[in-house]
Amino acid sequence: MKVIVLLTLSLLNILMNAQTDIKNFDMRSFHYLEGKWIIEDSDKNIHEEWKKENETLLTSVSFYVKNGDTTNTETIRLEKIGNDIFYIPIVEHNQGPVRFKLTSLIENKAVFENPGHDFPTKIVYEKINNDSLNASIEGMIKGKLKVIDYPFRRVK
Repeated sequence: MKVIVLLTLSLLNILMNAQTDIKNFDMRSFHYLEGKWIIEDSDKNIHEEWKKENETLLTSVSFYVKNGDTTNTETIRLEKIGNDIFYIPIVEHNQGPVRFKLTSLIENKAVFENPGHDFPTKIVYEKINNDSLNASIEGMIKGKLKVIDYPFRRVK
């Protein structure tokens, strides 16, 4: 029994030390987002353009282009407020901005969560390399976990 407890504590210690201390986090780790990103699909393209506003704020405009028409426009704020970092999308169908708090940052993967939101409840950004990243949204719909991936590539 003591061995199991020691192994469990060791594993927890390793996991906790692998995660960046979010309270002392600096926004520079997100500066790789700056620039234009795209997902090209046969019937629609998704664009996301990030801009560094200052040391505590990055902003983005995201939109779909389908058959030459722009749809589903949203603006995003990635902002350090006090000791916390929030991913704040503003979309047409919500009655205002929704805050997703940074809950995990391990290596190149940032997880933002808002368990009180209908869908999504989690937004994840993972830097694959300098020219590609994967964003995903997830949450429960009708009792089932739904995950939607957005594999972006940098526009040169």
